[in-house]
Amino acid sequence: MVGAGLTGLVAAYRLAKAGWKVTVFERYPEAGGLVATFDVGGERLECYYHHLFTTDTDYVALAEELGLATEIEWLPSRMGIYSKKRLWDFGTPVSLLKFAPLPWVDKFRFGFSTLLLNRTADFTKFERVTAREWILKHAGRRAYDAVWGPLLHQKFAEKADEVAMVWLWGKVFLRGRSRSATGMGERLGYMRGSFGRLVDALATRLREAGARLELATPVKRIVPASEDLEVHTRAGSERFPRVLFTAAPAELLRVAGEHFPEEYRSRLGGLPATAALCVVLELSRSLSPYYWLNIADPEFPFGGLIEHTNYIPRERYGGRHLLYISKYLFQGHALWNARDDEVWATYRPFLQKINPEFDDSWVLARHHFKAAYAQPVIPRDYGSQIPPFDTPIPGLHHACMAQIYPEDRGQNYAVRSGNRAAAALLEKARSD
Repeated sequence: MVGAGLTGLVAAYRLAKAGWKVTVFERYPEAGGLVATFDVGGERLECYYHHLFTTDTDYVALAEELGLATEIEWLPSRMGIYSKKRLWDFGTPVSLLKFAPLPWVDKFRFGFSTLLLNRTADFTKFERVTAREWILKHAGRRAYDAVWGPLLHQKFAEKADEVAMVWLWGKVFLRGRSRSATGMGERLGYMRGSFGRLVDALATRLREAGARLELATPVKRIVPASEDLEVHTRAGSERFPRVLFTAAPAELLRVAGEHFPEEYRSRLGGLPATAALCVVLELSRSLSPYYWLNIADPEFPFGGLIEHTNYIPRERYGGRHLLYISKYLFQGHALWNARDDEVWATYRPFLQKINPEFDDSWVLARHHFKAAYAQPVIPRDYGSQIPPFDTPIPGLHHACMAQIYPEDRGQNYAVRSGNRAAAALLEKARSD
């Protein structure tokens, strides 16, 4: 197993339970991938913001199996948007009526188009049209300029106009189902003590089953060797009859690409994804009243502000207010290679646009995190471009975010991917 994110850990857990001898190689010192955590005020916090929807049944089922389901709290949240130089409530019918950047006719078109997405379960209707084209046709130019356009560009940068409507459909449709499931408006789920607890539980179960977790051990090469595969790390090489690779397509190319046919190399290389730059602030005061604040302003250098302690009580973190500043970008962007102080100097003036009272004295600590592979770009007809589970190298298999479709990536679908990968490997073993 290569990669100790949720997909790799879940697949390893299922295989170990079935009696397989499992070794997991992970390049970082901590398991969990994008669910890695750090300490704030004696409590663990995710490096990248996370929550669950009520429709995330795969994750909840795994938590139940590991004895952690009762630790998930389902709490109300408040969503806002920064548009036309001010804050607005957003995400409910009432807030739409009060959203002044849209005239009444455009509010109606916005609401009707959102209702249409919520009531269309067949995602294939949105595979061959871009989000931009569909929004302009059904919601209108003003809705695109005031809301959807800036948000798409903040998420996908220069690739925004290529993104298929199926991606946005997934966001709207699945979120609508989450709201209707509670009957009380939207409730989001969070695990007491962080989602890192589920990662720890998986790691513990793996070790108890005799699996090896080789952390801080990056894989350098994977080489076909007779009927086995040689996995090379800095500690040497080991042979395995099967290898499940759960990292990014670009990483698979790096370690095994020389042994792939050209068509497959081109397929993996043609799957762009944005990286994530996430700054976490520990503050003495709250910046805004919102948990999730979308930034619908193309002048801003970031796309979202997620104030975790407007959702989870700040008393758990020593009384500190916790704010994530979210930015998706491609690795050629200047901010990707900028120093932490340069990123902060870019961001700071825009926080004052959100709250004019904001001052440096509010900042008790800053934390900067970067993930090179965070959000696959979903173009039209993406279903035909998804890399298969089986690679051209016998015994080498691939399960990663690029295969999550039509849903968007997230913890629930990482768990589902791990479950499916393990099931596929067990079925192959039975067939062999």
